[in-house]
Amino acid sequence: MAISRKPRIVAAKSAHDSQSWDTDAVILTKREAADYVRCTPRYLERQICAGRLKALKPTGKLVRIRLKDLDTFLESGATIGGDT
Repeated sequence: MAISRKPRIVAAKSAHDSQSWDTDAVILTKREAADYVRCTPRYLERQICAGRLKALKPTGKLVRIRLKDLDTFLESGATIGGDT
């Protein structure tokens, strides 16, 4: 029995692909931000509600987080539990 594989789609490189990303312009979804921080999206939601992390809400449920705001949150010394 042969296993069929889907063809691999490779996007063509555009002129701006070689440029480095400006971290001020990078916007992440909750899942992408959670993967970046290595936590759960729910943890980020709690930090947003507590006012510790800035987020964008262009519509009712849609949440986006700027990479620079995520880095600021991480550098603020936020810790999870325990006294260290």
